[in-house]
Amino acid sequence: MDVIFVIIFLILLGWVLKSRGFLAEKDKVTLNNIVIYVGIPALVFNSMLTNVKAEELASFFKLTVFILLISMICAALAFAVGKKLLKLPPKSLAAFILVCACGNTAFMGFPLITGFYGTSGFTRAIFCDVATLIVVVALAGYLGAKVSGQKINVFKQILKFPPSIAWAISLILILFGVRMDMMPSFIPSVLNILAGVVVPLIMISLGISLSGKYLKTALIPAIGVMLIQLVIAPATGVLASPLFSFAELDKKVAVLEASMPPAMTPIIFAEMYGFDTKLISASTFLSTLVSLGSIPILHTLLESGLI
Repeated sequence: MDVIFVIIFLILLGWVLKSRGFLAEKDKVTLNNIVIYVGIPALVFNSMLTNVKAEELASFFKLTVFILLISMICAALAFAVGKKLLKLPPKSLAAFILVCACGNTAFMGFPLITGFYGTSGFTRAIFCDVATLIVVVALAGYLGAKVSGQKINVFKQILKFPPSIAWAISLILILFGVRMDMMPSFIPSVLNILAGVVVPLIMISLGISLSGKYLKTALIPAIGVMLIQLVIAPATGVLASPLFSFAELDKKVAVLEASMPPAMTPIIFAEMYGFDTKLISASTFLSTLVSLGSIPILHTLLESGLI
């Protein structure tokens, strides 16, 4: 459970550095680029080649399908709530659907799962995040076409994403029987050093990014996102997990990844397609704060065997 306090400290550190003027909000772009282009690919490559065997891939891919299922259920629910109950205009509805469907399985999920379950948990979290990547790019492209008339090559965008490239290369090497212990000794050493930047930079970047300045104007949709992401999604995950016949660790990782607050990437697509960025900002802020309490509770329930 100490990982929660570490993460809270690092998020607060980012917020303090911003509030004291040592870092600006624009600096999160640089930090995120280091994480996305260097840290996470190194972490993925090292973990995959160390912990995954070819005969285990079928069970790991069940995690990807599981998160895809939860994301689609949340997207459908968000459409119904946003359109019928909240009566959101098209740009706000698109933002509401996107932010409800895409959990923060990487920037929040990776550090938390690694803290709870070590490298074995992190390896499983990678397969969960592959699903989130597919959902955020595909759903943003579909909604963007509906709202703005623009189109995007979903497959091309997924292939261009550095963690996806690292995952795909790792997958190919695993299928050919290549493992990390076959590599020259300096390679895992370098990868470990590069991977070490991921957690602190992710959390500091999150602290810089979080802002409640739009919460007042988008409070009701933000509460709706919070309920869908932090209550309905994990509850659905608990109910659906028996259908997948998960091993114990796989179930815990899958359900926890389904309980993450909104991802950070929807804001990028929202700006690209003209969605309601204020709604996304407010929703991410509220859900991320609440998740620092809800995720430890869920983890405790999973560890106790009550769910």
